[in-house]
Amino acid sequence: MNAVTDPSEIRKLRRKEIRVLLQLGNHSAAGDVCRELVSDNPSWPPGYSMMADLACHSGKWEEGEQLFERAAAEHETEGNIEAALRLRIGPVYRLAEAKGDYEKCLSLCPGDGELESILRIRAERQLGITGSTLPAGVQNCLAQQLLLLESAWGGSQQQELLKTAAQWSNTEPEWRWRFIIESMDILERDGLDLNGWKKPVRSTVCPVLDPRFHKEWRNVFNDR
Repeated sequence: MNAVTDPSEIRKLRRKEIRVLLQLGNHSAAGDVCRELVSDNPSWPPGYSMMADLACHSGKWEEGEQLFERAAAEHETEGNIEAALRLRIGPVYRLAEAKGDYEKCLSLCPGDGELESILRIRAERQLGITGSTLPAGVQNCLAQQLLLLESAWGGSQQQELLKTAAQWSNTEPEWRWRFIIESMDILERDGLDLNGWKKPVRSTVCPVLDPRFHKEWRNVFNDR
């Protein structure tokens, strides 16, 4: 890194350094590097996203949510509306949902994109708002998985839940965990068999950056 002078290359190397330090469990050193990086690049959106990730790794969920929102705002300032939306319907939505702020979740999904539409219906369900119709199908992979989950909440396609959970890779670990937990809640609600869910629970790769995860994992793991 001492031999590199290009600011963009320095940022790339610093990001790799932060990831390595996180993998080693050295959150303090990762935080020091990240703060220095943001100090040197105060309008750089990924810097705030990394700080948000670090906050979540440390269990500082409110701080993480605020930093993700700051990153989204910086993306908007740059004109990168798509990147801002990804953060708002990604980690900002999930953290708001985790604390039960479903009104905020609803406000984050005003558009008609596939994932945005499913998340809006999800927020409406949790607010007790009825009348929305789920789409017949979507192309986006995550939207497909969440569409299946919302359909199951509505009373259909429960038989597809375990198959989908078993085939889900380690991408989108936070949504994967919500899919597992809520699928089990649905099956239990409907008096259906929960055999077979031990494997997806135990195959969950940590950390899952959701304030609900550790309590839910302990409860479900002990029950399975």
